Amino acid sequence: MRKSNKMKQIVIALLITMFLPSTLLIAQKGDENDKAGVVGFKFLNLSYGARGTALGGLAAQASGAEAMFWNPAGLTGATGIGFTFGQTQWFVETTYNNVGVAMPLAGGVIGASMISVNYGDMMKSGWAGDTEYIFQANQGTFTASDMALQLSYGRKLSDKFSIGGTAKSITQDIDGDKMSGMGFDFGTQFDVGINNMRIGAVISNFGADVDPIETKKETATALPETFQFGVVAQAFGDENMGLMAGMNVTKYSDAAQRYSFNGEFSLMGTAKIRGNYSTGSTQQRLTLGGGIVVAGFVIDIALASTSDFGTVTQFSLGYSL
Repeated sequence: MRKSNKMKQIVIALLITMFLPSTLLIAQKGDENDKAGVVGFKFLNLSYGARGTALGGLAAQASGAEAMFWNPAGLTGATGIGFTFGQTQWFVETTYNNVGVAMPLAGGVIGASMISVNYGDMMKSGWAGDTEYIFQANQGTFTASDMALQLSYGRKLSDKFSIGGTAKSITQDIDGDKMSGMGFDFGTQFDVGINNMRIGAVISNFGADVDPIETKKETATALPETFQFGVVAQAFGDENMGLMAGMNVTKYSDAAQRYSFNGEFSLMGTAKIRGNYSTGSTQQRLTLGGGIVVAGFVIDIALASTSDFGTVTQFSLGYSL
């Protein structure tokens, strides 16, 4: 009887993992090009973590502390306290960072993290004057920044099926004018048990529209909802010496659907070589990267080729106790 119930649970979990994202994608159908620019807080759609960037997403294979930025269900892969930090030198003076810690607690794994973006100094222009307004092209400089504080939890419902969720407090600051709101992620992962195959799905950044803090008059800003489905399996060899190949399908609320095809080659269990090619992305198509494990530290790098801004370099550092 217990075996029958367990099998039933696994089948239900697999169906949820496979078909929930499809339902959401259908519900979001429309001309995405017409929706460009209608959502805010787009920094939430950036790739936080070099491994995930090099693979075009980690819906199925996110594990441990890194899962807080990709699929919270993957938090259950943490066997102890884990730390992660990442930094990206993006376009012009823009940099973004992520940091997080995760630990087993309360029957699952809990994690706390932060993501932030600094856009550097920008020239300010606009209308000025007391009695007569005059347009001034240079009124000095201003700064802009984004930040999200996140609390995540992942739990195994069986030895093969995991779920996870993230709540995030979001703040955007442009020259002292701020907006803030709340967003949520929900993810699942399923270990098929054949050929190291794993399936994952995650819904990110869903929540109520946000109004400016001070005025409450402008049109509300929607969060950049994203739905991602991924599958990965062992192409040859094993986890210590072999190739894992996978695919991620990403649906944005304001952009065309993206398909990413990736591979991660393991060398003696200590070094990784990664690559990904994406279709549907107007800027970033080819990404390459690698990683190495040294004395418990995981060091990753990713190089993303963009059509207009050259190559973007991303670094990540992780550690597990």
